[in-house]
Amino acid sequence: MPSNILTPVMPIKPVAIVIAMWLLAMAPGVAASNPLLANASAWQAALPGLEILTPAPQVPTGLEFEDARGQSLNLSATAGRLRLVNLWATWCAPCREEMPALDRLSARLRAQGLSVLAIASGPNAMADIERFYERADLTTLAIHRDPASQFAATLGATALPSTFLIGPNGRVLARLIGDAHWDAPAVVALIRNQLSNE
Repeated sequence: MPSNILTPVMPIKPVAIVIAMWLLAMAPGVAASNPLLANASAWQAALPGLEILTPAPQVPTGLEFEDARGQSLNLSATAGRLRLVNLWATWCAPCREEMPALDRLSARLRAQGLSVLAIASGPNAMADIERFYERADLTTLAIHRDPASQFAATLGATALPSTFLIGPNGRVLARLIGDAHWDAPAVVALIRNQLSNE
């Protein structure tokens, strides 16, 4: 279980962060206000290191990933729901600590409208992902992967794990680089409140 202080994150191949964030900023409607700002101090107390994005950039359409069978999925297919997108890898030690908490969060709040998408970023073999899920006893999270690290490049993830809270309208509300207690009572309460306000 991760500590309250973020453990060192695992570096990934450098990406063009400035370009990625510029592309996000150039998306239509970027000036929309961020609903998390109304309760920013509570969010940041519950999730140290959380960055609430203002303005909240729009995720580009066409952002794709794969399911366990290798079928292509589009992030826009989950539009209309609050999404927590977690980028991780089988070789990432902090990810091993964090994933069970994400699994429990998904089990608790999926019926209320939260979609937790754990996406293995980079060249993670399916056999390694399945073994990771079995060892971590993950029962709620579906297997997803992004072999080309498209999400990491587009969203500006500099390390794994990286988590992005994406609103129903496709805006990136917040990001957290590093692991966290996603199923902590304060976090669950904040997410539940956000779901009830949508």
